[in-house]
Amino acid sequence: MKNLFLLTFFLVQLLTLDLYSKQSVQSIMLHNDGYKMFQEFRPNDTILKNTIREMDELARKNKNKVFSESASLLRTIQNKCKYYYDTNTALIEHFKKKWDQPHYAKMEDEWKQTTFDRDRKKVKDVYSLTQGMLLAFNDWNTARNSAVKKPTNEEIVKGIQAANEILKKTIDAVLADESAIFEAISKELQIIKLSK
Repeated sequence: MKNLFLLTFFLVQLLTLDLYSKQSVQSIMLHNDGYKMFQEFRPNDTILKNTIREMDELARKNKNKVFSESASLLRTIQNKCKYYYDTNTALIEHFKKKWDQPHYAKMEDEWKQTTFDRDRKKVKDVYSLTQGMLLAFNDWNTARNSAVKKPTNEEIVKGIQAANEILKKTIDAVLADESAIFEAISKELQIIKLSK
């Protein structure tokens, strides 16, 4: 029984090594980047969904557009974060296939490092858009939490309205960066689109 266990253990280890031996170091690094983004995306998406639902409920109960404006702005953040995540997932898969090609392994190290740094920067730039949106949400959430501690409903609404105005400006700032970042990855996006 012990020998069977050891044999199974070694077979699993060999299969794992064989699986990873077919992947380049660059591909594994990109895979890890993608996994990190996935781990961050899921809980943030859930938090955004719950907060949007809460703002919609407050808008219905209080008949005040400040809450529906909050929900709308948060939907923008949620939709953009999903779009950036999906784009990055496709981009990572594209780069992983590229870096797993046998002739890439034979290139000189300096070229590989320069090229990989350029490819990985594109992934990180799209990720920075997600981070910008999430920071905007966190700032809004902090301002909202401060506003709800105010003594009157009028002051609460004013506080949330001020938070919404800052949130809108921050979203606009992130969206201003979006076009340049997506222009830089337009070639890859075109290849990804054609390969589907």
